[in-house]
Amino acid sequence: MSTLRKQQMMDFLHSHLAAGFRVESLAADASFRCYHRIHLPIIGEQGKHEMSYLLMDAPPDKEDIGQFIHVAELMSEAVNVPNIIAKDEKQGFLLLQDFGTVQFADAIASDVDNKDRYYTLALSTLADLQKIDTDIDLPAYSDDKLREEMELFCQWFLPYLGVTLDLPAQQLWQTLTEKLIKDISSQPAVVVHRDYHSRNLMMDKGSDGLGVIDFQDALIGAYTYDLVSLVRDAYIDYDEQWVEKRIQEFYQLIRPAVDLGSFIGQTNIMGVQRHLKVLGIFIRLSQRDGKHRYLHDIPKVMRDLLTELNWLNAHSNEAVYGEFLTWINNQVLPAYQHKFINKSK
Repeated sequence: MSTLRKQQMMDFLHSHLAAGFRVESLAADASFRCYHRIHLPIIGEQGKHEMSYLLMDAPPDKEDIGQFIHVAELMSEAVNVPNIIAKDEKQGFLLLQDFGTVQFADAIASDVDNKDRYYTLALSTLADLQKIDTDIDLPAYSDDKLREEMELFCQWFLPYLGVTLDLPAQQLWQTLTEKLIKDISSQPAVVVHRDYHSRNLMMDKGSDGLGVIDFQDALIGAYTYDLVSLVRDAYIDYDEQWVEKRIQEFYQLIRPAVDLGSFIGQTNIMGVQRHLKVLGIFIRLSQRDGKHRYLHDIPKVMRDLLTELNWLNAHSNEAVYGEFLTWINNQVLPAYQHKFINKSK
């Protein structure tokens, strides 16, 4: 943090908090935002205790906190999002309610025997999120946006492996992406968090519920998107039998107007789109932004993509999924295994 930015931050805090607070900087995430936990001693009738807040530091030339504020207001009626204590949109500072230090990921790692109960809570929270009326001021998850995201696979992931698309592969890619877009766009539309996974859910220290964070990129889109993010989390690895049980559990919660098999198919179709995107994003985070830790998560994402393609190949009447799976197996996996699997042994 530059000296100027630190001074701006301290001026903001001093203008909203009593003297004596302490700033604890937290680990950075995949965005340009930084977070700090603000510890404030309180002396009252019960003696001395401490309040804590989170400070979001979002440089205005890189991040727009206005969207965070807007989405927080929209979501607050349905799910537990952090209260905004103070804000300075021009300089990019938000003082937020602190849910605590225990991420959903921490809870399921430390209490493995109860992980299903935690996921029931996360799925129930997601179902509540999807009850928000879609006639609100959020942009749509457009066909162009879905296509642009998938192109990250070709722009970043394939070049990283040294794989090029010849003309037949380009035609196959075009057929696949158009099929995915058509099927995803036909799914029921809901409010989509867009990053609903174990690191963006918090065990709220002030309640028995979950706190939802990092929601500023929300859109109106397919009702399986956030489900895929949660049950095929890039950072947590459960077997496919467990994943399918959670998909069935969510199916029972929302009771969509399709049979269970069709819903699983919709979830896998959405998963292919998301995991093609994530493979590209993780390489971009490494190569462009120097965040190399995301490379360690690529094998999990690749396994999820292959699982989804294999399911669609076995259960769908669309030949493109099997054709793309064959191309992945023949043209991509050898280079991928050399880059990620062989080097890790």
